[in-house]
Order: sequence, then structure tokens, then C-alpha cells
Amino acid sequence: MRELRWWCGPASGAWDWTWQPYVGVWLFLLAIIGAYILLVRRLGRPEPAERRARRRAVGWFATGIILLWGALDWPLGPLGAGYLASLHMVQFLLVGVAAPAFLLLGLPPETFRRIERAPRFMKLLDDLTQPIAAFFIFNVVMTVTHWPSVVDTLMATAAGSFVVDITWLLTGLVFWWPLCSPVPARPRFGPMLQVVYLALNAILIRPPFAFLLFSRYPVYATYELAAPIPGTDALGDQQLAAGIMKIGTAWIMAVAAAVVIYQYHRRKGFAQST
Repeated sequence: MRELRWWCGPASGAWDWTWQPYVGVWLFLLAIIGAYILLVRRLGRPEPAERRARRRAVGWFATGIILLWGALDWPLGPLGAGYLASLHMVQFLLVGVAAPAFLLLGLPPETFRRIERAPRFMKLLDDLTQPIAAFFIFNVVMTVTHWPSVVDTLMATAAGSFVVDITWLLTGLVFWWPLCSPVPARPRFGPMLQVVYLALNAILIRPPFAFLLFSRYPVYATYELAAPIPGTDALGDQQLAAGIMKIGTAWIMAVAAAVVIYQYHRRKGFAQST
């Protein structure tokens, strides 16, 4: 076993599949889980009509934690941090796109009633999670954190890698909040606009995708200079990263749009039946 490291950082040698503990990742996840348990306890036992919703929320939260753990811990964490750009992109999809949605769905419904009683926090949420603001925040951060100079600067240290991961997670929470949270209420942001919001993010051609796919040379020194893994090359791995970015994001957005449409028709059918 190698020495303890607090977070995944730059490659320190050839990849050999020797397990590496990352204590910082474990403590980070335990802190999130501990905060969630404390929140649930403070909310108290749910009313009988809300028990099913509470159990479902716990399941969503657990899914989000599993996705974060898989993305940040060994082996995907170190492989994505210092060896393969394609796995770095998989980390982005898990940490910045998929996990935040499940974490928000994991908040018990009573949580939002408490948020409504905090006017300053509500004002901050309202400003950050306006759909247009959330759209631009997500896409600007996505572009900046995949820009070659930014990646090579931050991924050179474990602290920089931590900054990237946390930035992805927080930005993902901002992006999904208008879709997954009823607070603040936005009557004008109905199902059809939600689908448009998701579709635009699915079809948008972002600058990182273009230069990752069409560049004739590797653009990330971090992955070009890393010890090679048999069967991979830096340019091919970079092009694979572009495909993962585009196709992976599009599929997640498409699934979310399908869920929005399904829930809309389900509510409409229920309203008509009553």
C-alpha cells in the first residue's frame, strides 16, 4: 500500500493498479453524510403521508454519494487527475452533472419549507438559480475548468484538483436547483421551458469540445506528459474525452428532459381523472 494522500493529484509514476487511500475524499464524503443525517434528525419524524417521500429522498441522496465516491476515490480519481483526459471527463460528468441532481433530490421536502423561512438565503438562491443565470454559470465554469492553461495549472497539485472538483459540484448544484427544487417558486419556468433549458445544454457546442476534438496535438500537458498507460495515446485519449463530454452531457440532459415530460403528463392525467 502506498503512503496516505488527502486528495487525487498529479501522476507520481507509472500506473500499476496499486490501491491508494485518499483520506481527504473519505472525510469530505463523511462530512456530507454527517450533515445530511443531522438535517434529517432535526426535521424529526415525517408525517405518515410524507414517509414514502422521505425514504425516496434518502435513496436519491445515497445515489449521489455513491457517484461522488466513485468519481473521486481510487481508481477513477487518480486516473482522471493525472493520467487520462477521458477519465477526467468522466469525473466531470459524475461530479458536476449527475451527482448534484441526486443530492438535491435527496433533500427531504420539509427542507424547502425551512429554507423559505431564511429570507437572506432565499435572496441568494433566487439570484444564483434563476434559470438564465444558472445556465450561464454552468457553461462558463464548464468552459473555464476545461481550458488547457487552467487544467494544467490546477491539476499540478492535489489542492488544485480539489478546487476543480468542488467547483464542479457547486456549479452542478446551481444548474440543477431550478429543476429539482420548488424553492424559490418559479411559476413561469414550467415543464416546457425546463425541457428547453435541458435541450440547450445538450446541443450546445462548447469551446472545450471543439479544441479537444479537432486539435492536431494534445492540448493538456498534464496528460501528454503523464506516464503512458498501455493501449492509450494522448491525442486519441483527448478525442475520446471530447466525445464523452458531448455525448455524456447530451444523454444526461435527454434523460432529465424525458423525466420532466413524463412527470408533466402524469400530473396532467391525474388532474383530469380527479
